[in-house]
Amino acid sequence: MKNGFGFVYDVNTEVIISMYAGQKVMRAETLHAFSKLIRLEYSLFLAASVLLSGLLAGDLHGFQLEYLIAFFIVFLSAVGSFAFNDYYDFEVDKRNDRYDRPLVLGLLPRRVALMTGLVSFSLVLILSQLLNLLAMTLVLVSLPLFFLYNVGLKRMIYVNNALIAYAYVAIIFLGSLVSDAILEPLIVYFAAMGFIDGVAFEIMLDIGDVEGDEELGIKTLSTRFGVKTAAQVSALLYGSIMILDPLPFFVMIDPRLYQDYVLLRAHTHPGRFLYFCLKTVDEESVKTEHLPVEETSLSHYADRVHGLLNRSLVLIKVDWNEEGG
Repeated sequence: MKNGFGFVYDVNTEVIISMYAGQKVMRAETLHAFSKLIRLEYSLFLAASVLLSGLLAGDLHGFQLEYLIAFFIVFLSAVGSFAFNDYYDFEVDKRNDRYDRPLVLGLLPRRVALMTGLVSFSLVLILSQLLNLLAMTLVLVSLPLFFLYNVGLKRMIYVNNALIAYAYVAIIFLGSLVSDAILEPLIVYFAAMGFIDGVAFEIMLDIGDVEGDEELGIKTLSTRFGVKTAAQVSALLYGSIMILDPLPFFVMIDPRLYQDYVLLRAHTHPGRFLYFCLKTVDEESVKTEHLPVEETSLSHYADRVHGLLNRSLVLIKVDWNEEGG
């Protein structure tokens, strides 16, 4: 047989080509499903946060091996936690019609999630041995808590939200402790804000799963006190974050931010987090024109921080390149 280009081929060749194309599509779908399982983008975001914490603490200067190790520790901890979450929450996710979960859709077998969690956590245990004693202790204390959360602690009211919020705190602390044994006041403040944000965000997420959680007897603020109360608590916590944002202006938490009027103006602007990050890294490099103009909404707080973090890291890199000539 001849095709339109004059090449001779038989039916078997056509079948082989079709099978090869089908295998490529299947591999691409499998990789996409796996990236959804491990929440690749969010895992990378969390890992980058440990670097930002080091910058805010003034401990990270250029390339430092311990921060590269900490980056992979946080990344693998997140990957393992998300994989364990989908493995142990398989029935819950089916009840809640979570078709964004690859296991629910049948795109990956459950054993893939289990093995991903086990391998990731095992690698974290190995990498933690390369850190200083205090940072290693933080990792070795946190890792079992993350595993127990997925196994059953998430079913305990108050404990579930507090443990997720603790994860934010642990990442911020690790970024400060990985190179020394000092927790700067700015890092403690930042960790406290992260804890409040973590609790508020988790309460908000639980609202969407309230029906399935009630059927399976999972205790959350939404199932215990109702969706309206949970939403009010989440909004109150997010409101407290907005109120506490300008605290470094009024209290000597960090001399780079104390009584800085640009910071105070940025408090009412959605770009305040970007200014906050840049100000603590290089006081001279911050200009008000760095602040983007965009709509602000409490319900999109986490997404906005994610975007602003990415932009702040890019601007920091530009500043470093300019200083280096």
